[in-house]
Amino acid sequence: MNIHKFVDNFSMGIAGKTVKKKYFSKNVSSKKVKDWIEVLKLEIPSITKEGHHRIKVEYDGCINEAGIHVEQWKGSEYPTIIYHHGAAEGSYDFSFKRILTKDKSDIKANLIGIQALFNHNNKEFMDSISDLSNYTAMLATSMMMVEQIIKNLRQTSDIKVIVTGTSLGGFVTNLHFTYFGTADVYVPLMAGARIGDALVDSAYGNVMSEYGKSNSERVINTLNFDKDFKHRDQKNLFPLLALHDQIVRYSVQSKDYNADKIHTIPYGHSTGATRYKLLQRHILNHIV
Repeated sequence: MNIHKFVDNFSMGIAGKTVKKKYFSKNVSSKKVKDWIEVLKLEIPSITKEGHHRIKVEYDGCINEAGIHVEQWKGSEYPTIIYHHGAAEGSYDFSFKRILTKDKSDIKANLIGIQALFNHNNKEFMDSISDLSNYTAMLATSMMMVEQIIKNLRQTSDIKVIVTGTSLGGFVTNLHFTYFGTADVYVPLMAGARIGDALVDSAYGNVMSEYGKSNSERVINTLNFDKDFKHRDQKNLFPLLALHDQIVRYSVQSKDYNADKIHTIPYGHSTGATRYKLLQRHILNHIV
């Protein structure tokens, strides 16, 4: 086993032994992500300057909060990059800062980060994952926030919009591509269209509850969207996968992409996610 595979398997093995709150321990009943679209209510404000916006999200009698952060606003005459974080990053902008905003003065684009539902901090996220419906609602909310940002941008500009994100954020990128497809460019990083497989049938399975594992087929059927995904023309989709990834496994997630469009890197999930300059370069290659 090479070092990249080892790091993924070792880190998730440790997590499986130490994490008390595991995925879907209480409930595996949920709508599919696409079925939340008509249920969720949220509104994104007009974007004209930098700053953080709290986004109220209403659904099924619940009110929760997500957010968007305009890290750099150069104006409507510039392209826009919308970035979505991975799961439980600690702060929603952990990877956003390291991939895009650390050198933001060199990036000639507006930079907007998404803060997913249940992602104010790690505790909130870990508390939420006992229920599959929280997880699908989170994914759908992020997808809809991306769509509303794009609609707002289109009111004043027809300049290129790029949607991207790492791991969880990459899956959100592909969800928006599948069910809306209104961005000009999609750059999913270390993600595919089979979220259920990534959670159940990978090293990530170490943090899946016994109840979730006993209902793995149901989890996979609820979360995977590969059948819908494959109906889309992938001409504006530029995925990046890590060859030794033990969570978003290349052999599984690559099935749904056009083979000639996949950019591969010789890392695992953990080691690939920290190659910030490499990930930035892949995103910015598609900004022109």
